[in-house]
Amino acid sequence: MRLSSAPAAALVALAAGCGGGSPPETAAPAETKTAVETPSTNPAPPTTAPPPTPTGPKPLSGLPAFTAGYDGWLKLNRKPIPPRQSGDAHSGKKNVYASKKRRASGDFPNGTILVKEAVRPGKDFIGLIAIMRKERGLDRAHNDWAFVEYTRDSAGARFAETASDSVCWSCHMGAQQTDYVWIYTLGLAR
Repeated sequence: MRLSSAPAAALVALAAGCGGGSPPETAAPAETKTAVETPSTNPAPPTTAPPPTPTGPKPLSGLPAFTAGYDGWLKLNRKPIPPRQSGDAHSGKKNVYASKKRRASGDFPNGTILVKEAVRPGKDFIGLIAIMRKERGLDRAHNDWAFVEYTRDSAGARFAETASDSVCWSCHMGAQQTDYVWIYTLGLAR
């Protein structure tokens, strides 16, 4: 069978208009840029962010960091505890806070921090902070409690350590049956 030359000529002309008989050019990859980039007139944002601002509570001046926000912990007493007439090592109106709940056994778990704050008689600011901190292996003879007391003389003053461990144990031995925590021995807890 013989083809007519007219249609063949039209096909050749059409092919020539589309780039002829050479293979079609491939498009540049999409990520290749052909235009010259000009620098921006806006400066680039900094590559490092400023350090975050601490947002949590801070401890009272002079107290350990682990006491920060203690007044938001579980409050152990129903109402402020008044000074005891029979003698009170922590004289003043007191509130006691715990970082963890006491177990059904009556003992506090390891990692517990107890904070007792006291407003001294005739004062209108917290002048005493007594801390009990329980850590496994810290002091087996006293159920792993560490004791420390801090005081200050004015509202703006920094707390300073005034007593610790053996001074405190001598009194807290009387509360041994309640994990050395007097508020339970005296029946003043919630």
